[in-house]
Amino acid sequence: MTKPMILIVDDDPDSADALGLVVEMRFPASAVVVSYASPEALDIVSRQRPDVALLDMEMPEGGGEALARALREMYADETPLLIAVSANTVLLNLVRDHGIFDQFISKPIDVPALVRMVGRRLAVIDDNPSRVP
Repeated sequence: MTKPMILIVDDDPDSADALGLVVEMRFPASAVVVSYASPEALDIVSRQRPDVALLDMEMPEGGGEALARALREMYADETPLLIAVSANTVLLNLVRDHGIFDQFISKPIDVPALVRMVGRRLAVIDDNPSRVP
């Protein structure tokens, strides 16, 4: 079985890399992949389905919502856990009504809350070893 994949997409490299380090420390048995742009992230997910995707909502060349829609279409049978990330809480509340994301977290990120969100998904994966990546 392959390692669960956690995808982080944020156009701010410092934010993306810092979040990537935190997630790697909290989930060392997972493959953490960081991308700084939606087109690059689409290329990554075309080769492997992430189990969890943390998507920044406000990025040039397509924000997190467009990327989340693409992931839902690409992996309709087994959609990743989609987490909207933004410092813009008004935007997070608007997106909440669209039904695209499973979870929402604002910046600065509440790490314990994020760990609970991701941990619940990874626990489901661990309980299903026959899962096809």
